[in-house]
Amino acid sequence: MTALSKKITAAIGISLTAAITGCASTDADGTSSPSASSSTSDNGAERDTSTYADGEFEAVGWYGNLPSSIGVTVTLADDRITAVTVTPRAKDETSLALQKRFAAAVPRLVVGKDIDSVRLDRVAGNSGTPKGFNDALARIKAEASG
Repeated sequence: MTALSKKITAAIGISLTAAITGCASTDADGTSSPSASSSTSDNGAERDTSTYADGEFEAVGWYGNLPSSIGVTVTLADDRITAVTVTPRAKDETSLALQKRFAAAVPRLVVGKDIDSVRLDRVAGNSGTPKGFNDALARIKAEASG
């Protein structure tokens, strides 16, 4: 047997043993009974409750020296962002154009992600607007956790 064949055989044996062991548990009287399955998150850890309430949350995020602001609406389910809408609020044409580009780019960056893992730095040529988004997200997290 080659080294690769031995590794494959060992892996199959370990997997088979784990599968057989995982299918049954031994009760106090020594008899076997089927094991219960549990739901796990995508990282494999059991998840009893969410940190944040499910639902739709809105906040205004502030940034810059003027100060500037941007509206953010996030829908949460099991701590994941299932939908996001960014509402530009700038009055200046240049700032408004930057906020609109940012608003168009954000959904593909955050939808499907755990809200705690989202922190934007530079998006669609913007470095200021993401700070406003992050500020709004912090406000949303505070509202959804309380």
